[in-house]
This record gives sequence, structure tokens and C-alpha cells, in this order.
Amino acid sequence: MAQTDYRQTNSLSPLPAAPTKEREWTRTWWFRLLAVLIFVELIVPFILWQAGLRQRADFSKEIVAGVIIAMTLIYMLVRDRLPAAVLLMVGITLVWGMVALFEGQTVSATLWGWWRLFKYPLLMVFAYLVPRWPKDTARLIFKFLIVVLAFEVGVQLLQWAAGQPPGDSLAGTFGNKGVGPYTIFIFFVVCVGLGHWLATGQWKAMMLILGLGLIASMLSVTKFYIFAVAIVGILAMIYHLIRGGRFRYLFGYVFLFMLAGAAFVPIYNTFIVTTRGLKPLQEYMNRESIEGYLFMGEKANDDGRYKLGRGGAVTYAWQQIQRDGTATLFGFGLGSRTYSDTLGLSGATLEDDLYGGGGNTSLGVWLQEYGVVGLALFMAINIWLVIKLSRFAKTADDPYQAALAYGLVLFTLMWPMWLWYHKSWLYGMMMISYWVTLGYMFQLIYPRRNRRARRRLPSSATP
Repeated sequence: MAQTDYRQTNSLSPLPAAPTKEREWTRTWWFRLLAVLIFVELIVPFILWQAGLRQRADFSKEIVAGVIIAMTLIYMLVRDRLPAAVLLMVGITLVWGMVALFEGQTVSATLWGWWRLFKYPLLMVFAYLVPRWPKDTARLIFKFLIVVLAFEVGVQLLQWAAGQPPGDSLAGTFGNKGVGPYTIFIFFVVCVGLGHWLATGQWKAMMLILGLGLIASMLSVTKFYIFAVAIVGILAMIYHLIRGGRFRYLFGYVFLFMLAGAAFVPIYNTFIVTTRGLKPLQEYMNRESIEGYLFMGEKANDDGRYKLGRGGAVTYAWQQIQRDGTATLFGFGLGSRTYSDTLGLSGATLEDDLYGGGGNTSLGVWLQEYGVVGLALFMAINIWLVIKLSRFAKTADDPYQAALAYGLVLFTLMWPMWLWYHKSWLYGMMMISYWVTLGYMFQLIYPRRNRRARRRLPSSATP
């Protein structure tokens, strides 16, 4: 089917004001629960940091997420609905839970690993089953993401003006050392911005998002931003060509990307050299610097464990699962590499490990917990998601729905890089945005059936 062309429409112009009754969904219990969850993920870390309290002792986000998931389970029981995604989660739990059991792991550690794996994906089930999303939800989500990113950049600028030096803690309301969750959220918004360009051919919103991300990454000194955006941008352009996009438009966008990159490097170099005394960006591109970034670890922590680099953590994980054939295929089981200092829980293969959690990458942790089969299953699920979302985007009548679908496609294709770069699966704001949007998309792809039970006529009234 031909790709819908939105270029002749001004998709960024405000829609006519909706009647008041169409905003009644903002007073529903499901919307308020999601709003509270976003608040505790986005604002509470900053409040705790400013109050001098430990963020690890904060379980408010776990409580709110637990309430939402409990309501989802109750809904499935009452309405007698069991999505295929839940069956898949049950299968994963049984297989990798048994693997952890054979490794001698405690039930509590396995449950904690299960929670960390499925807490946010279950929000997708909630977003698919429970809410009755309004017609303009896609537009609202798109603008919400831009507003949150602009708000965070504003907070960063205020922090900088107040004397906070650029670095890992100059991360808006994401709190102390919040650069990881903040950066991954930025990448998600960038993917949605590129998705909007793929859907409409308009570049203003995309350039606004890229500009905000650039300012945010400069203040937090995230050198990886320019490389990740370049990779995602190239992927979007390739997707544009495969889809049958117009080559002359693509040439103009390539020129804009190159021009932006040429302007970015000197500005970024001047900023990080003068504020942090770091090396210019081009000096990180030699072989020695790249190997140091990938494989050089950090000094031992207070607990005596050594923190591996991202490449070293993945290499170490692969070496660990070579213990035997079962470990290579299925890893060490659900929760075997997770821990909680507050709850006093530790995975079966983590307690005596000198390298602890394996650095700042989720990919090394996943490789040890789920093995080759688990990672292959994850990639197969991602490929299926990309196919479903791509087909929907090509036929969507709403440009914002197509933009969200394309944005999810780009972000989903890059999951291996996100997991390698940071512990992305644990970063709440991005995960909430991704999984709730995905659940909303599935409600559009698989419209809910009319479940109003028709009243049966009494037998005496039957002709």
C-alpha cells in the first residue's frame, strides 16, 4: 500500500478546541495513576537530592507501579482477558526462573529480578487494556515529550546559573548522577522527533528536539550524544529510502545534518574545554581513546568490587557463560545478576563476584542472566514489533500516530545500543514513555472489541 503523504498538511498547527467533555479522561483514575508515576520518576529524585536523602531508599516508584500492575491484573480477571504478551512473560518466568532455581538462588532474589525485568513492560499491558484514550492522544504524547525535554533543559540552565558545574549531576530533575536516565530519555525523544520527520517530511520539530538535546548533552557533558544521534539519523535516512522516499528531500536533510554536526563540534569543544578541562571531541576518535572508553575499568568501590568498562563488561559476561552448554544457552537465570542493598538481596552468581553488577551496561547483565537464547528471543520480539509498527505507520491517517510509530521503530531497532550504553532497562522516565506509548499503539493496531453484553430476551418473549 502506498505511503501516506502528510507533507501538504500542516500537522503542527493546533487542532480545533475540543469540547470540555472530551477532556474528562484527565480526571479518570488510570490517568491520575500514570501522572503520579511520572511525578515520582521525574521529580522525586531531584527533591531527594536537594534534601540530602538517599535515592536508593525511595520505594515510592515501586509502590505506584505495583498499584498500577495490580489494577491491571484485577482488570484481566474481571474482564476475562489475557493478552499474548502476558503469556510470553509467564513463559519467560517459568524457563529462566527454573534456571535460577537450579543455580541455588533464593526465591526472594528471583522475585526481585522478575520485578526489575517486567515492571515497565507490564505498563504496556495496562496502557493497552485499561485506558480509553482520546482521539488526539498521539498529538498530546508528542507535545508532552517536547515540553518535558524543554522543561529539563530549563532546569539545567537554572542549575548551571546557580553554580552547579557541568557533569553527571547537571541533569535537570533526574537528580544526583542522573545523566544516564536523562540521556536515554533524550534519545527516545530524538527518535520520536525523527519519526515525525519520517511521517510528515517537516523538519522544524525535529530540529527543535535535536537542538534541545544538544544543549542538554553539553550541560551534562555527554560525549556520546553526537555519535548516537548520527547513528539513529543514518538509520532514519536508510528507512526513508527503503520506504520509497524522495531522494531530493533526503539530500537536503543530509546537508542539514552535516551542517549541524560541523557547528556542533567547535561549540562543544569550546564548552567542555573551558568548563571541565576535558580533551576536544576529535581527540576521543583515535584507537587508544576508543579502547580506553570501551575496556578501561574504574577503581574499586567501597565494597571492594571493580567496575568494568562497557566493552569489558560484555566480554566478561561472555566468558562467564562459557562454564557449560546450559549456561551459554540460558545464562544463570532470572535475577542472578541483580541486587538490592536496601532489601539485602543478591543474585546467585553475584555474591562472590569481584566485578559486581558488571559496570554501567545492561547488556552484560542480560547476557549472564538469559544467555544466547534469551537475547535471541529479545531480538525476535523487537523485529516483530518493528514489522507491526511499520505496517501501522504506513496506513495511519493521523500524522502524529504515524510519527509515534516511526519513533518507536527507530528506538526499538537501537535497543542493543541502549542496553550496551547504560542500564537503560531500569531508567523509569524513558521506560514509561516507551511502554505506555507502545501500549497505546497496540490499542490502535488491535482495536478493542465491543464488549457490551447484549441483554437476552426472556424465553417467554422468544417468538
